[in-house]
Formats: sequence, structure tokens, C-alpha cells
Amino acid sequence: MPSPFISTIPPCLSVVSVGVRPYRPDTPPPLDPDAPIPDDPGPLLPDTPDLPPAPHEPSPYTEPAPNSPEPEPEPV
Repeated sequence: MPSPFISTIPPCLSVVSVGVRPYRPDTPPPLDPDAPIPDDPGPLLPDTPDLPPAPHEPSPYTEPAPNSPEPEPEPV
């Protein structure tokens, strides 16, 4: 019967020395600082014509302020 005080380390928990990283194909390689920067690809979306506001949105146009204030209504 094996001793209960002796444990085995599963392979997934084995010790990896400092500075050694496992190879992960899903991670991209480090960037090369000497690599040329590609040209600007331009806008990501095509130009769209300006559309009027939807009916439920307020109009961006506001009435100009009057030169003189409107008189107060007379109390009843």
C-alpha cells in the first residue's frame, strides 16, 4: 500500500524554470521594432450622406432669441 505522505505532482503542475515559457500558437509573435509601418488604410467605413434627424429626434435648428423679451401674461 502506498504511503499517504508521498504525493505525486501531476504533469500539468510540473515546475517550469524561470524565463521559459511554453509555446502557444494562439499568441502572435513579438513585434519587430524595425518593421516598416504600413500606409494608412484610410477610413474604415465608406462616406455616407448626411441624413436629416429622425422624427422622434429634436431638430438641430433653434429659433433665434427675440430682440425684446415677450411680455408676461396678465394674471387672471
